[in-house]
Amino acid sequence: MSVLYSLLQRKATGLLSVLLLAVCVIGLAQPVSAADEVERESITLAPVSSRFQIDAGTTKEEELTILNDGNTAYDFIVYARPYSVSNESYDPNFTQTPSNADAYQWVQFRQVSWHAEAGQTIKIPYTVRVPKGAAPGGHYGVIFAETQPVQETNGTSVIRKKRVGSIVYATVKGSYTTGGQSLGSSVPPIQFRAPLYANTTVENTGNADFEAQTVYRVSDLFGNVKYETQKQFIILPATARKLNFEWVDAPWFGLFNVTIEAKFLDQTVNAQSLVLLVPRWLLLVLGVAAVGGGVYATLRIRRR
Repeated sequence: MSVLYSLLQRKATGLLSVLLLAVCVIGLAQPVSAADEVERESITLAPVSSRFQIDAGTTKEEELTILNDGNTAYDFIVYARPYSVSNESYDPNFTQTPSNADAYQWVQFRQVSWHAEAGQTIKIPYTVRVPKGAAPGGHYGVIFAETQPVQETNGTSVIRKKRVGSIVYATVKGSYTTGGQSLGSSVPPIQFRAPLYANTTVENTGNADFEAQTVYRVSDLFGNVKYETQKQFIILPATARKLNFEWVDAPWFGLFNVTIEAKFLDQTVNAQSLVLLVPRWLLLVLGVAAVGGGVYATLRIRRR
């Protein structure tokens, strides 16, 4: 009887251990609670740019929209800075102040400090106040919205700044010059891997910005369009801009007809080229095969 009791006791202990293990596993498998979620701070601004014509000595009411599309609240500020570009790649510069990068001085905010809860959308009104003596032509600036560091309970702050911007393209009405020209296009005829790329460069010779409307098209030898994209680029006064195009998902091998069309002011510029997309290793293999075939053919001729 004692043997039977001991056997039952061991089985019960084993069953209890299995149940406890199952409870632990289930507990570990539970999803993380909302309180344990990793904080994700995100700020989105619209529009990314505003472009308009305005008379000197007048004002214009504008508005930005801020969306907190993260899962944590934050404070943010808004402010304006100069906007210009460097080189043909148009790297932005927010510190230098050429004569036409003064539109930031015209921007006035009713309120500069804001708070956004997670998921909240906030409208930021501002006024563009153009001086009476503003020169006709293009004037530029950028408006930034920037999150602020979070103050911890121990008095320290966590550096967690994020910044988004909206470019201001303002053209003061009056007597100004518009002019531009093409500085050439580049469509390399042999490319070794995707993306399949090309570019064209446009120069602005006036003192007001203009927009270039472009089409980049890739077709096979039968005229079937494999990829096409349309883009708009703004060209600032006294600058040249390289307009870059890419077919990111191009195949590893192929022969394609590539065309670029750029329209600006009263001009249309076209560039076209056949492009062979081929890996370097395949060219190497073909080269070795060609050399080997030539050597073999020479040896056969000599033997005859």
